Amino acid sequence: MYKALVIGCGNIGALYDLSTDQVLTHAKALHLDGRFSLSVFDINKALARAIADKYNCEMVEELNEENLSLFDCISICTPTNTHTQFIKQAIHSKVKVIICEKPVSNDHEELAGILTTYSRATSKIIINYIRRFQPAFIELKATVSTVIKSEMVTNICIRYHRGFINNCSHAFDTIEYLTSSEMELNDVKIHNRTFDHFEDDPTLSLQAMWHSANVSITGLSNVRFSHFEIDIYFEHHKICIKNAGQNITVYKSGHGQVLQPLVIQHHLKRANCLQDYMKHIIDHAHRLLEEKECPDNFFHSVNLNLRMLNYMNN
Repeated sequence: MYKALVIGCGNIGALYDLSTDQVLTHAKALHLDGRFSLSVFDINKALARAIADKYNCEMVEELNEENLSLFDCISICTPTNTHTQFIKQAIHSKVKVIICEKPVSNDHEELAGILTTYSRATSKIIINYIRRFQPAFIELKATVSTVIKSEMVTNICIRYHRGFINNCSHAFDTIEYLTSSEMELNDVKIHNRTFDHFEDDPTLSLQAMWHSANVSITGLSNVRFSHFEIDIYFEHHKICIKNAGQNITVYKSGHGQVLQPLVIQHHLKRANCLQDYMKHIIDHAHRLLEEKECPDNFFHSVNLNLRMLNYMNN
């Protein structure tokens, strides 16, 4: 059995699913997984004690390199400005697998520094871009891999809310995962920038080009509901990712001289794609612990983080 520690018992750490049957947090996923023994830490000791009592697990009183070294896996579920600090502590303590919430950082220098530290480390690091670990999106990647052999991406539409780095980065990561290609945008034109949720991460709307594909990103500023959608257009296919990724629909048109209508490919339609999504993150962490050759996604995530900061500051 592997020893696991959740650092930060807030929403994604422990609270999102506290009163539901779903598995949406690090604490519940690790608690339910018989391959891990759970411990928790939070600077709010009353909160940490409540979560420890809920899952009948150990509450860690303080963090240092000595007690971090006792754990095989840690989850960093703290505010963004603390991520690199905890990653460095865990690397120095030789924690085998580190799971960290996104983004890694909103600071260029911090990102460059943590990449250097990571390049010299033995630790593997998962950044929690959840969709790339879900079975339905793994299946969708196989579909896209087939389509992209004969059709180019022509248009991409992204609609999101609550921070370009915090939430639009999920869309970028999903598209890059599905297409196995980095979204290096050109001709970026920002036409709305609203600091509606984070003081250092505006909700942006922009137009850009990715190779020959038109990219349209609508940041829904000042809305009071959750919204995340991606439409990827090919020459004869359209992929719709709706309801934060819960629903996937694939459309295809016929070939011919006359433009053909899109038809739903019912055998590729998927629903409830994010059901119990944290289970699959923990499954991947376990594979990293068991398999020396199993890849993490840290380098890609930091690279994405840097590119998005550049677009944001364009």
